[in-house]
Amino acid sequence: MQVIEKFIASKYGDDALCEDGLFINDKFIAVMDGVTAKGDILWNNKTSGFHAKETLLHAMEQLNGSESAVQTFEYLNAQLHKQYNGNDDFFLNNTTERIRSTIVIYSRRYKQIWCFGDCQFSINGQVFQEEMEIDLLLAEVRSVYLQSEIIRGKSVEELCISDPSHDIIFPVIKNQLYFSNCEKGGKYGFNVLDGFCNDFSKLIIHDVEEGDTVILASDGYPKLEPSLYKSELYLMELKKNDPLCIENYKAGSGFTNGKTSLDDRTYIKFVV
Repeated sequence: MQVIEKFIASKYGDDALCEDGLFINDKFIAVMDGVTAKGDILWNNKTSGFHAKETLLHAMEQLNGSESAVQTFEYLNAQLHKQYNGNDDFFLNNTTERIRSTIVIYSRRYKQIWCFGDCQFSINGQVFQEEMEIDLLLAEVRSVYLQSEIIRGKSVEELCISDPSHDIIFPVIKNQLYFSNCEKGGKYGFNVLDGFCNDFSKLIIHDVEEGDTVILASDGYPKLEPSLYKSELYLMELKKNDPLCIENYKAGSGFTNGKTSLDDRTYIKFVV
């Protein structure tokens, strides 16, 4: 595996707060995206997303590389479950307090990409990403609300400093967690590692061949380009032209409330 370029950064410009993780050894390359906390519990004085990322980074080190895709994800999920220390009833009933992460992995032994959740990847320029219907819906609601605030007289600059849309959509964001790994979720269902997932039938698996160029990334990049430079350039142009992310690229958040980017972001490009 020849790594061409890699990058990881926090949405607040402080890497000590970054909930993304990048793992590289002679068996795997992986990008994990710890889900932003919706609850109040801190884990070793860190957010649930940060703790999920740290747990998965450590778990990846324990794998010997021979595990199948399902075996790998069952193990990673089990390591998250261990963090609950036997308090299953509490975390089953308080879904906002769980530690969660999505992840995309390249297995050197199997020459495969394994993806669970909304991380993204590309193979020879073809991009694969699982968009969540619930996120698309919330992005539309947020866009309508903020555009109405602009019509009422607020400036884009003012809304970037303090984005009021969060208070409007946060109750739905919290309730959307009930759709995670849920057979009854319908089109709003989505996949995430949270320690309680017991069905990996929706795990995305793609074969790659020697010489293929692969990019793994978190969803902090709104558009996955063939190079880190172009991916960052698109992000900067979006910040300049649509900082609230309500027109050109509708999202559940923007370059608001002190954030330097939409989310933590991770990018790694390599040749198999």
